[in-house]
Amino acid sequence: MDIETARKEVEVANWYHSFELMPGLWTPGVHRTDSRALLNDRFGLPETLEGKTALDIGALDGPHSFELERRGAKVTSIDIQSPDVTGYNAARKVLGSKNEYFQGSVYGLSDILAGRSFDIILYFGVWYHLKHPVLAFEQIASVLNPDGVVLFEGEALKNYAARPDGTSHPDAKLVAQMAESDIPMTLYYAGPYKDDQWSWFVPNRACVNEWLETASLQMQSHGFWDSHPHQRMF
Repeated sequence: MDIETARKEVEVANWYHSFELMPGLWTPGVHRTDSRALLNDRFGLPETLEGKTALDIGALDGPHSFELERRGAKVTSIDIQSPDVTGYNAARKVLGSKNEYFQGSVYGLSDILAGRSFDIILYFGVWYHLKHPVLAFEQIASVLNPDGVVLFEGEALKNYAARPDGTSHPDAKLVAQMAESDIPMTLYYAGPYKDDQWSWFVPNRACVNEWLETASLQMQSHGFWDSHPHQRMF
């Protein structure tokens, strides 16, 4: 597809991520994303994934899904939104992608995917949007191959605690103690968190570990992107 035709395809969708679909053509999203660098630098994912199956949960407009496909994986994507709305189908058309897409919830993975299992599962920016994060991890475990790996990323308690009214808790020492404690704990918000109505849980690392163990998963390594006010665990 030539770049002008591709540009017209891109213009009809609503994008969240800004990523390079083809040389000189970026999707007009608000969140600049370099999926190749992210998967290399933060997660150490191999450049070649030939013969691997991959699932991208919360794929949205698909930058990570298409990067996995570029590396040779057989990719399945899932999101609660329509791929026609998010831009995923526009990107798939421009790229000539063979990725498979399901519209549905992480809570229903085992039913939606009907017995399939995956070597690599991406779970980026989802858990804090869920009222039942443990159920989600249990569903993820149910479609993970025995020697497979889950790469996850999401909001976690590190350097910032908001009151329900949105103001920051002034006791930085207390926040640090909660974040670094081996006692599993999580903040919870019924209303907006950082102006997002659909962000519920902000767990500390110990809590995430307990969630994983409940789902029969095991944390092999972790890190934080924690330049204030960001606090995201991967």
